[in-house]
Amino acid sequence: MAAFRRCILALALLASFATLVSAQNQQSMSCSVTPYSNNMRAEGKNELIGDLVVSCTGGTPVTAGGTLAKVNFTLTVPQAITSRATTSGTAPFASEALLLIDDPGSSTNPIDGSGGALTGYGNNATPAVCANLTSGCTSYGDAITGNDTNVYNVISASTPGPTTGAANAYQGQVSGNTVTFIGVPVAPPGTTSARTYRITNVRMNATAATAGAQSVSLAITNTTGQTGNNAGLFGSAAAFAGTLGTVAAGLSSTGTKWTASSPGLTTCSAISVGYAGTVSFAENFASAFKTRQLPGAAQYSAQDGTTPTQTIEGTSLTESGYELPGVGNLPAGTTAGLADFGTRLKAVFTNIPSGARVFVSFTNVERQSSTNIGIPNSNYIDNTNGNLKAAVGSTASTSFAALINGTETVAENLPTSLATPTATAGPAGSPVYANYDYVDLGTVTNGSVTAVWEVLNTNPSANETFTFAVFISQASQGTTGTATVNLSYAPTSSTATTIPSFADTSGSGLSSIAITSCRTILLFPYVTSAAGFDTGLAVSNTTEDLVGTTAQSGTCSLYVYGVTVSTDTAPTNNGPFSPVDAAGKAFPATGVPTGQTAVWLLSQSAPGFTGYALAACNFQYAHGFAFVYSPGLSAAMGYLPLVLPSPVSRGASPETPSLF
Repeated sequence: MAAFRRCILALALLASFATLVSAQNQQSMSCSVTPYSNNMRAEGKNELIGDLVVSCTGGTPVTAGGTLAKVNFTLTVPQAITSRATTSGTAPFASEALLLIDDPGSSTNPIDGSGGALTGYGNNATPAVCANLTSGCTSYGDAITGNDTNVYNVISASTPGPTTGAANAYQGQVSGNTVTFIGVPVAPPGTTSARTYRITNVRMNATAATAGAQSVSLAITNTTGQTGNNAGLFGSAAAFAGTLGTVAAGLSSTGTKWTASSPGLTTCSAISVGYAGTVSFAENFASAFKTRQLPGAAQYSAQDGTTPTQTIEGTSLTESGYELPGVGNLPAGTTAGLADFGTRLKAVFTNIPSGARVFVSFTNVERQSSTNIGIPNSNYIDNTNGNLKAAVGSTASTSFAALINGTETVAENLPTSLATPTATAGPAGSPVYANYDYVDLGTVTNGSVTAVWEVLNTNPSANETFTFAVFISQASQGTTGTATVNLSYAPTSSTATTIPSFADTSGSGLSSIAITSCRTILLFPYVTSAAGFDTGLAVSNTTEDLVGTTAQSGTCSLYVYGVTVSTDTAPTNNGPFSPVDAAGKAFPATGVPTGQTAVWLLSQSAPGFTGYALAACNFQYAHGFAFVYSPGLSAAMGYLPLVLPSPVSRGASPETPSLF
């Protein structure tokens, strides 16, 4: 009986001790939630939302041998989460979204500014990922004495003292628009220190979102099998609702969303590489154009033989987030948080005239005036060979993008992925003060060809416009027409297979490359076939000569404007510019080979007419002669017509011919 009483007493004391420990562990911390808002592009399918940080102090630290409580963090966002994830099996899918305890890998805590003075702990610790996705990682608390108590202090069950390497990064599991971090241990920091829980690398399909602020909610709940109200340790932070970003169009929708300008080219002679205008992409908000990683660091391993890691949490200035290699359950070789490339800008040229080839500037250009365009590439590109002169991602203030090889969806390494430019002292007709580096876009297929540039340096605090020059080549008297261009982010695809990926919001095509017929317009100011007079007109094609002019052949069409009279005194059409017929065209087009002459007699098609005539010839250097005569009166006179520039531009007066 005595033994039984001693057993009962021992059990009672054990229960009291357990209750005391539980009370110590369950003492609530003082926690606050800080949402960091990101600007998200409405065109983006995997836009980074802002980080969500839970900062806690207080509570009773767990002593050596004590078991840490564990909880689940669940974040819900408005649209589908598109962070990189495994796709095997069924949801939830393990993803690159991470929950970080005390911002490991950062020498200074970005939340409270404290530094990790105790090597290997807290924000000075090496990031270590919990591999257990079903119940989290079991850890044990230990009171650390020293000059830094702001640490995640753990030891293993069999180790007598503090060790490093405890799991401080937990992988999110995604299902639809929620991500859950399972089995996150709770180590109250006490009243003299602080602990942070950061949710980062959460990407969202912004193309499905309504423009404006994006509301999110955080729920901290008990894990399966845990006793006591562990979630209650976080107080009101256990159920948070707020905003984590704003969705707006990344490409400007005010003023010029994007532009395409073309001075126009003619097919008078063969065009080798002729300046055909520019295309421009404008930011709607600062940081809508992003580098792959933070400017100032190499962005691609091919540049310096290393693979840098971006470990600054909460950045919204790059396509990448918080980078952590070796995270399990992701595709082989994947680094969590690392984007495939920087922002890419795409121009799709369509309706390209048959036989033409399209060239674009290797880099973005800078417009000094409407007739003076130069390339600000002296810090980046060697004009003699097109090689990079400075590291991609330079902190130089000049914003910079370069044409890439391959398709718009391929993850590539720079500079080996850059196109190979052709250096030139200035393509034909280009209004430049410096050399252009340009690239042939290759075979035109079904009248279409595509250019893709990648942003390699940018100013994230200012709205920017990236402008690229366009050139063409075309045979002499080749096919004419106006090509259109559609401008958008890249890559665009029905599924988000790369980071970043975008919806195609290019809309209707903009007029871009204009190739017009090579023409000469001749004005005959007085012609008549009335009152016993007649007029003979002649036009010669003088493109065959002794000075090397390109021989051209084409047609001439004669248009007459004036009045026709049925008698010498009674006009049938009143008004000074009534055409002979509705089109104003009195004669059919006449072919005029190089070195030959076309002739017309006005009375044959416009008897009784008095007015003037315009001859439109589809070749250069047309010259003419008019001979007005009266056989009955034995009177005659002749004159040379005026040569008008083509295309004709004579103001907005009603006299302006609309046919040219």
